[in-house]
Amino acid sequence: MLRPVLLPECRCALAFCGLLLSGFCPPSPAADVCCSAHWQAPAYLVDSFVDIALNNEHAGQKSTLRKWMSPIHYFVIHRVADQELHDRLIRTHFEQLSEITGLTIKPAERQQTANTLIVLSTENQLKDDLLNYFGWQSATQREKFFRESVCLGIFATKADSTIFRAVVIIPVDRARAQGKLVACMVEELAQVLGLPNDSVKVFPSVFNDLSTDVYLSGLDWLLLKMLYDPRLKPGMQENAARPVLRRIVDDLKRDNKIHTAEKEVMSRGLWRLER
Repeated sequence: MLRPVLLPECRCALAFCGLLLSGFCPPSPAADVCCSAHWQAPAYLVDSFVDIALNNEHAGQKSTLRKWMSPIHYFVIHRVADQELHDRLIRTHFEQLSEITGLTIKPAERQQTANTLIVLSTENQLKDDLLNYFGWQSATQREKFFRESVCLGIFATKADSTIFRAVVIIPVDRARAQGKLVACMVEELAQVLGLPNDSVKVFPSVFNDLSTDVYLSGLDWLLLKMLYDPRLKPGMQENAARPVLRRIVDDLKRDNKIHTAEKEVMSRGLWRLER
């Protein structure tokens, strides 16, 4: 049985260390103890993961954990100009996602051999694309999207909760008009890896509709690392996943990866194109 899943601040957090400080903490052992960003707290990481991975933006109930267990072969359908630029943005972002997760992510030579489609559409063609790729025949459903969303992704899972297919649709003219073309690519391509929810409780993150983040944050880097830790299995419910997540976070802390996540994520991917 196929189970399709519909997807949907300031980067430097404030910390209290006698007074509120903005940005990175002073480079001293004492600062590391009292000035850690809120998102580096182990309990916050576990709760954020549960919120983003096991909740669904367009459904009320909790889900099982979903992730890819096979290589991703993507194909970009270009309906607009600037093909070379768009290919470069998508390729660069996927390279970073592959590096973070350990997934093999490569372009497919033909649409027929791809398991992930990225449709760079237009406002005028969006109605047909939503029907052709998402099966949306409901005018009410389409109108809700037009009102509330800029871009959209969907993935399908097998009975064992492994993801085997995904589609992302980005109306480029709409996204450009709102200054969100890159943000759409970053968020939707990350979400179809198995982090489908958006939450205002999780920040700084691209999985937060109120966020001004365009590129992956240190928190996003950690959430993706956690998802593709082999100890987390597709199909896990929250009660089974939480103790495993705590062990994973403990290991990330021991290996100093929580402390260095922000620096790591900003040294790769689309962040480099900013420099």
